[in-house]
Amino acid sequence: MKIKIILSALIFSMLLFSCGSKKKKLAEKYGVEEKEKEENKHEPTLAEIFAESITVDDLDYHTYNLASDSMQGRRTGTAGARKAAKYIRDFFLDQQLLFPMQLDGYKQKFTASQNNLPEVVLSTDRKSYKYGTDFISFFPHDSIDFAVDDIIYAGYGVDDFRYNDYAYQDVKDKVVLIAGTEPRDVYGNFIISGGQEPSKWSEDPIHAYILKRNAAMKHGAKALLIYDPINHDYFWRNFKKHFAKNKMDISVKKDSVFDFFINKDIFEDITGYENPKDIEYTKKTRKMSVPITMSYKNTDEVIESENVIGIIPGQDKKGKESDQYIIIISHYDGLGRENGKVYNGANDNATGVASSFEMVEAFKTAIDTGFVPRRNLVFINFSGKEEEMLGSRFYIAHPVIPLEKTMAVIELHKLGRLRDSEQIGDFYPINIAFDGFNKKGFKQSVNNIQAYNEHITVKFKPLVEHSDYTQFMKKKVPVIYFYGSSNYKEFHEPTDTPDKVSYDILEKRTRFIFQIIWEIAYQKKI
Repeated sequence: MKIKIILSALIFSMLLFSCGSKKKKLAEKYGVEEKEKEENKHEPTLAEIFAESITVDDLDYHTYNLASDSMQGRRTGTAGARKAAKYIRDFFLDQQLLFPMQLDGYKQKFTASQNNLPEVVLSTDRKSYKYGTDFISFFPHDSIDFAVDDIIYAGYGVDDFRYNDYAYQDVKDKVVLIAGTEPRDVYGNFIISGGQEPSKWSEDPIHAYILKRNAAMKHGAKALLIYDPINHDYFWRNFKKHFAKNKMDISVKKDSVFDFFINKDIFEDITGYENPKDIEYTKKTRKMSVPITMSYKNTDEVIESENVIGIIPGQDKKGKESDQYIIIISHYDGLGRENGKVYNGANDNATGVASSFEMVEAFKTAIDTGFVPRRNLVFINFSGKEEEMLGSRFYIAHPVIPLEKTMAVIELHKLGRLRDSEQIGDFYPINIAFDGFNKKGFKQSVNNIQAYNEHITVKFKPLVEHSDYTQFMKKKVPVIYFYGSSNYKEFHEPTDTPDKVSYDILEKRTRFIFQIIWEIAYQKKI
C-alpha cells in the first residue's frame, strides 16, 4: 500500500482527536516515539509529511514510460508526441483534474509550420528570374498564380500625413513597385522629418519595410515589389539566415499582399531605369506596361500539436472558489528521431513531467484529507519547447488562465542528473532562478525549507531567457525556475535514456520543490 494512503489515515485520525489537543506537536499526532522527541527537534510540517508520498518507484515508472522507445523521442507534431500527450491526459483524467472550460478536454491545440523555402517563379516578357538570387521574401503566403499587364510605380511607398505616395492612386488588386529609403528635397533634407535625420520611413530598414508593407496592404495592393539598393546586402543576408535552419514557428495568418525584394536586374527590366531617382514621378498614377507572371507555391509543412492542461481547484479562506492561480509547467516534447536513433529525452524532460505527476498526487492526497490550497494549481505540459518554445508562445498569446490572476509560474526542468564533474553522494544540488518575488524574503523561505531537507544544496542563479518560463517573465508574471545541470555528456543525445537518471536525486529534488510550492499555494499572501 502506498505511503500516501497510510498518511491519509493518520491525518484523518489526527483530525478526529484534535479538538482536545490543539497544542500537541505534529510529531506526537503521528505517533513519533518519546525517545525521538527532543526540545529543539524539528517538527515535520504538513508539506514535508505529504512530500513523503513522492517516491522513487513512481518517478521511475513515469520517466521510463515517457522516455521509452515507443514514444520515438516525442518530437512536436509526430506520432510519438501525440502518444505522450495522451499519456499525460490519461494521468490527469485518472487523478480527476479539472480542465479549462474553453478547451477540448485537457488539450490546448495549436498548429505550427516548418520554415521551408517556397517555390517561386517571377517572369516578365523578357526574362525569368530566380527566387533567392534575383528576388526574395520573408512573410509566408498561400500558393497562388497570377499574371498582370501593368505595374504601378508608387515612389517610396510612404503613407504619411506629411507625404503620401498613394495620394490620387488606386492600387487595389494591383502590383505595386516602390523604392527604398524616403524622399528628400533639392537641398538633401528629408522631406518628412524636415532635416538631415531620416524619419521612421527609412531610419531602420526592418521597421521601414514593415511600415511600407502595411501601407500597401492598407491600400489593397495584390503584390508589392521593393527595390532598395542601399539595404540590398542587409536583406539578402537576413534572407539566408531566415531559411538557414529548418525551424518551426506558430502558424500565422497569411497576409493579403505578396511582397518581394527585387534586385537591380528586375528593376531595370520593369522600369527601363537604373536608379529610382531617374524616374519622373508625380503623385498621379504611373503605370508601367510590363507584363508579369508569378507562381508562388508554399512548401511549409503544417503540423498539429497540443499543450496539456489540468487544474486542481483551490479555495480562499472563506471556503469560496479561489480566483488566484499558480501554474506549474514542464515540457514533454523532445528531439525525436534522427538517423535511425531515438532521442529519448529522459532527463530532458521526462523527469520534469514525472516530477509534476508526483506533485499532483501529493496535492490530491492533501485535499482528500482536508487541506485545500488557497490558490488553484494549474499543471501545464508544453509541447514545442525544443522548437523555439512553440507551445508556451502559443499559450501566452492565448492564455486559458488570466495572466493578471496568475500569481506565479514554476518550471520543472532536467531534475534527474548532476554535472559530469559531480558525483552522486550525500548532497544533491538544485539550481533556482526567480523573478517577481521579494529577493530577500524568497531566499530566506527557501533556505528555511532547505534546512529540513538535509540532502539538498541550493544554488541560486540569475534568471535569463532560456526556457518556457521566459514567455511569462516577459509579461511580468512572477516565475521560479527549478533545474538541474545541462553539463552532462548525454544532454541532447540519443544516450539520454531512463537508465541514466538518478531517481534518488529526482525524488529528493521533487520533494523539496513540492514543499516550496506548498508554501506559495497555502500561505495567505505571496
